[in-house]
Amino acid sequence: MQRYAITFQIRPGAEAAVRELLSSYAPPEWETSDGTRLLSTSIFMKGTTVVRVIEIDGNLPSVMAHLARQPSIQKLERELDGHLAVPRDMGGPEGARSFFLSALMDHVTTRVAEPVR
Repeated sequence: MQRYAITFQIRPGAEAAVRELLSSYAPPEWETSDGTRLLSTSIFMKGTTVVRVIEIDGNLPSVMAHLARQPSIQKLERELDGHLAVPRDMGGPEGARSFFLSALMDHVTTRVAEPVR
């Protein structure tokens, strides 16, 4: 399993609308055509900062392309566009890939508890 996070800024005053959009969109298909699985997605907000964490089993580029083609994600991204502090082009897989790569946070560490015996 790999965990990735992206971050983006929204315009001040858009917090309630963005919170509603991000908490109510339909989930995407969980598996890509190459067998990569999206295991979970979590979204956090603090003020005008949004962080989305995804856990996958497989290939990140495959998940990025897969999500860019998902109707529920395309609809969400179109609805988010008016609330973003920095415009982006999510109109196709290349734009989505560019956004994901620029918004991808650096992974610093993951600590996992030892199994209980």
